Amino acid sequence: MNSQKRLFKDIFIVTAIVLSILPVLVTFSAILTNLFEKMGWYVWLQDLVVPFESRLVAVVIKLVGIKGMVVANNQNFSMVLEKPGSGFLPVQLSWNCLGWQSMILLGITLVTGLRGPYTLFTKAQTVVFGVIGTFLSNLFRMAFITSLAYYWNNIAAMIIHDYFASFVALAWMIFFWWFSYSFILEGREPYAKGGSR
Repeated sequence: MNSQKRLFKDIFIVTAIVLSILPVLVTFSAILTNLFEKMGWYVWLQDLVVPFESRLVAVVIKLVGIKGMVVANNQNFSMVLEKPGSGFLPVQLSWNCLGWQSMILLGITLVTGLRGPYTLFTKAQTVVFGVIGTFLSNLFRMAFITSLAYYWNNIAAMIIHDYFASFVALAWMIFFWWFSYSFILEGREPYAKGGSR
């Protein structure tokens, strides 16, 4: 019973932290988006990454019975979802939907989180795990919102778009660092006295 109380307390604390940080993440994302738009850095994301991730989303949503096709329109890519009996539903996946903000957040946390006497190999493992996991969590988020637009409606998908993205990013970061510190990162062996470096 004592361990259940401790688990409930830990879940409550994590939930409180997530809810208090969420508005900060949404604001941080909006600031980064404005900066990218002013500097034109988003163009390569739109041209190179959007088509690739759109096709991956189309593959993932097939698992829940949705047939999606990626179409190019004036150098912009969008997805068209086939709805039996009611035609097609267009879904716009733009450069700002990809989750690049969470990759930046990952980079910032890696700079601070990997300080310490950890081996280079386990640091590299942590970076690879973080990049792949962040990519997959963004893919899941886009597929979920696309499925929501298909099975419910576009308005509902748009309403939860920003906060859900920040929530997924934050939940992934918490899991990522817990898992990395618990199972991946290992300290360097201390040098023997008088031994060589």
